[in-house]
Amino acid sequence: MDFAVRLLPKPKPMAPIDSSISNGAELAGGVLVFFLIGFGLDMWLDTTPWFMIGLVLFGITGQFVKMYYTYSARMETLERERAKSARGVAE
Repeated sequence: MDFAVRLLPKPKPMAPIDSSISNGAELAGGVLVFFLIGFGLDMWLDTTPWFMIGLVLFGITGQFVKMYYTYSARMETLERERAKSARGVAE
């Protein structure tokens, strides 16, 4: 069996999937959810358009704060990896 395993081709490493599309969809989806909640509250309370505007702004702000912290954490990780490779530390 060991001989057969050596004959099999080694699988290629998977290329990382670009997360830009999923981040964009998450941003749009999050804002859409807050818009719909605001729309529902405005229809129910007859306060059009105040809840829609407020919740959309809340959703946009929240998504950008999340993106900032995600980006910052990713950059710190990459900086640590680069510093390790520059020192020659094996992982």
